[in-house]
Amino acid sequence: MRPNLLLGIVTVPSAVGGGVEGGVGAGAVSPDVYPTPQGRGSGAWKTPYARARALVAQMTLDEKVNVTRGFPDTGNTCAGNTGSVPRLGWEGLCLMDAGNGVRATDMVSAWASGLHVGAAWDRKLSYERGFWMAREFRAKGVNIALGPNAGPLGRTPLGGRNWEGFSVDPYLSGRLNAETIMGMQDAGHLIANEQETYRRPYFGVEAASSNVDDKTLHEYYLWPFMDGIRAGAASVMCSYNRVNNTYACENSKLLNGVLKGELAFEGFVVMDWNARHSLQSANAGLDMLMPGGGFWGENLTEAVRNGTVGEER
Repeated sequence: MRPNLLLGIVTVPSAVGGGVEGGVGAGAVSPDVYPTPQGRGSGAWKTPYARARALVAQMTLDEKVNVTRGFPDTGNTCAGNTGSVPRLGWEGLCLMDAGNGVRATDMVSAWASGLHVGAAWDRKLSYERGFWMAREFRAKGVNIALGPNAGPLGRTPLGGRNWEGFSVDPYLSGRLNAETIMGMQDAGHLIANEQETYRRPYFGVEAASSNVDDKTLHEYYLWPFMDGIRAGAASVMCSYNRVNNTYACENSKLLNGVLKGELAFEGFVVMDWNARHSLQSANAGLDMLMPGGGFWGENLTEAVRNGTVGEER
């Protein structure tokens, strides 16, 4: 049997060299898309949704908020941990990085990078790599492996994360992403994640913006993630940078409009570590904060009570 590792696509809209992509200028605007589409629990999601709804129905508001945020390292393998609900037997989730296997621990394998797998043009190899990586994550107590990384397609050879992606070709990247997900369940970095420089805001300086026209977004960058979602991805990661001048983790066009709307994604969206900028991200489609509480926590509880954020979120 395949290991029952929770699947997640880490979709991280990220920066492009020069800050301009697909003929869109520096003044590009990402339109607002509200409200967040509600998952229907259709197809393979029917049973998981029923179980989740039954559990959530027993939670208090504080407990619901508690499981949407991260907490400091508890001394385990995890890069991030969600809150728990002990009275209901919910132990929380452990999240860990995954580029070449389980990171920062011992007695695990060092797996080939995505770029090497892409060069092999081998679907079976991609599936097997994902399957056996997942076995090691499960053995270390990890629920969510933060990979594979389908975000950096490598349109610029200077991209710092190119080695994690499969190929510059969106079709090949999509197929290998899907095979890996079916083998292991989990994926990474949505939309135009092509550089590391200035991808995060530092000391008051805004992160770089990947300005992408709609055609390039859909026909090139989105393709690998579409294949991953079709393969059953259960989580998606948003990143540090901006897309069309709106931060990815509060970009309602990408999260509500494209991911949860057009692609009908029914899983959850987790932010890249510390990529938080406002409480508004809850309405924009973000579902989980990592690794701490940031603008959420008690703020989110109060926002639900005063009607700023709907409890259905």
